Amino acid sequence: MANKSDNFRVPGWVQAPVSSIHQWTENLFSVRLDTRLSAFEAGQYTWLADGDADADAATLQAIAQPYSILSAPTDNALEFFFYTQIGGELSRRLARLQVGDNVWVKQSAEGNLTLSCVNDAETLCLLATGTGVAPFISMLATNNPWQRFKRVVLVYAVRHWQDLRYREFFEELKKRYPLQFELIAFVSREPVPAAETNAVNGHIPASLESGELETKAGVILTPHNSQIMLCGNPGMVKDAIAVLQARGFSDNKPAGSGQLSYEAYW
Repeated sequence: MANKSDNFRVPGWVQAPVSSIHQWTENLFSVRLDTRLSAFEAGQYTWLADGDADADAATLQAIAQPYSILSAPTDNALEFFFYTQIGGELSRRLARLQVGDNVWVKQSAEGNLTLSCVNDAETLCLLATGTGVAPFISMLATNNPWQRFKRVVLVYAVRHWQDLRYREFFEELKKRYPLQFELIAFVSREPVPAAETNAVNGHIPASLESGELETKAGVILTPHNSQIMLCGNPGMVKDAIAVLQARGFSDNKPAGSGQLSYEAYW
């Protein structure tokens, strides 16, 4: 698909028009840009910047911020998911955009939080907080996890129940892969709705340590049968890794050497 703004290029960047913007809550937004990268792998991120059409590459790189790509590599648009209270000034400016406004997008994706960097296993467990779920949504929209893993468990932690977004997508996955996919929601700052039987009040690291998470998911996570990927709040990532390392899990660095792959991301 050709970019509508091909006339506004600088080396390595393209100006992409906003095709839609969705305000989920006061501070939680999704934006879709009418452009594609030349190539990227689900789980990677790229850089976004706002600025004048005549900006140069050095200026853009100085003001740009990295955002994980939520859309699948086969999608005809790029989608990003961000939280304005934590994301900084650029996220707040992105939240004020209107359809048709332009955003600079770096054309090369980066990052190793990808399924090509992990070994096959019986279980793939994805641990996310907040907008850190974005790279995992990108992965789950591809065929890769469903062809390689017997069980796929997404653990998605939010502060408030209303922050749990993309529920329709998860419901569709559950219909499509009823014996393969499991979503476990964590809510930390309010009671879980009574009807939500697969949700937990609390935090991921404590639930890993107590065994509650595995009971809810119906799996036992071991270094011999699982690959675990983590993305989100740096505190969650650090604490969850400490629990898992105490159980024998090791970092997947270099790629394929262990069972833990992670990226701190607000």
